[in-house]
Amino acid sequence: MDLKAPKFWYEDVENIGFCGRLFLYPISRIYAFLSNCNYGIPGGRQIQNAKVIAVGGVTVGGSGKSIVVASFAEILSLLRKDAAVLSRGYGRSSRAVMEVNAAAHGYEDVGDEPLMLSRKGIDVFVAKNRKKSAALALGKKKYEVLLLDDGLVQKDLVPHIRFVVVDAAQGLGNGEMLPLGPLRIDFPTLKNSIHAIILLTHAENQDCSAIKAKLPAKIPLMVGRLQQDISGLDSGAKYLAFCGIGYPRKFFDAINRSLFVVKEFDFPDHHPFSENDMATLLGEAENHGARLITTEKDFMRVPERFRELVTAVPVKILWHDLEKIISYLL
Repeated sequence: MDLKAPKFWYEDVENIGFCGRLFLYPISRIYAFLSNCNYGIPGGRQIQNAKVIAVGGVTVGGSGKSIVVASFAEILSLLRKDAAVLSRGYGRSSRAVMEVNAAAHGYEDVGDEPLMLSRKGIDVFVAKNRKKSAALALGKKKYEVLLLDDGLVQKDLVPHIRFVVVDAAQGLGNGEMLPLGPLRIDFPTLKNSIHAIILLTHAENQDCSAIKAKLPAKIPLMVGRLQQDISGLDSGAKYLAFCGIGYPRKFFDAINRSLFVVKEFDFPDHHPFSENDMATLLGEAENHGARLITTEKDFMRVPERFRELVTAVPVKILWHDLEKIISYLL
């Protein structure tokens, strides 16, 4: 189902209006109770011969979990450690437990994020149940590390390390639980089980004091700066940007700092771009004399025959605390 995040999730809760709060508040409290109870229930298989690292977020979409997982996998590769990513493959049509093959699979088979990770040369396994994907992975190779993408609240495997990813631009929204706000779990529930918080920033000297004040002081904080790679783009050209991610403003603001973006189109998270969508975008781009750009994740959902007309903008993380990150990964 195509649904965009409500704007009031990232505004003062008073802007929702009395009737909206009256309807959503009790649902939010029920959701919070059930979510927190579920997180507190012990369970899951313990893996003895590989380190299990869960990476997740407290908000719905947009925090940058998969980008962090990709960075972790690349760091481990440089350290000559065999690592695999386990994902449930959100949005895929198949129920099969499989290893992702970027040359043979589409996003419909494995999900857009696993496909994106596989195209980076990372070993990725998908299954709704992480015990099954772990069994497949470890049956193929003696992986030393298993990275659980969006693995914070899953109950299939017991992580040895848990990271929470917070985007400095997105923050915690209005601070309310679903559906009143974007939170799917809260820090008071997590605080005793989380090993570190990863804060993703967007500028070298970005003021993060406001969001840092909302994070638990007792949980170690590590900072990484997201950097868009525009080296392959003409800085003098016009661009039309589109994306279907959890927090689209993050992508638009990032590229607007370096490129001349004439128009922006945002779609729901994980939106499958149709031929009609692409025809509309190409028509708008032609009207403005612009080129189409999008995120790497969205590029996975662009129909094959349109891909040569779209440029994906890669993103990487510049870690402020690389030694600390490595100490958790090893």
